[in-house]
Amino acid sequence: MKTIRLNYTEAEDFVSENSHRGYFWDGWNIKRWVPNPSGYMSHNGSFKNSKWGLEFNFPLEDSGTWEVKVPANVQYN
Repeated sequence: MKTIRLNYTEAEDFVSENSHRGYFWDGWNIKRWVPNPSGYMSHNGSFKNSKWGLEFNFPLEDSGTWEVKVPANVQYN
């Protein structure tokens, strides 16, 4: 995984372009949900779309940006 830092405009674009990878907005937080049966027993597990998965939270930082972890194959500029 690599980490990218996004301002508001970049974050809006990123989430809309990568919703198929499980990224979505939850208030001011960017979240990612990945289907995974081990979510049933995980502290960050959640049940969505009739499946267990893992949910990752990327909160808005004091600097007004988001630091988001993305798979290495995701290209975003």
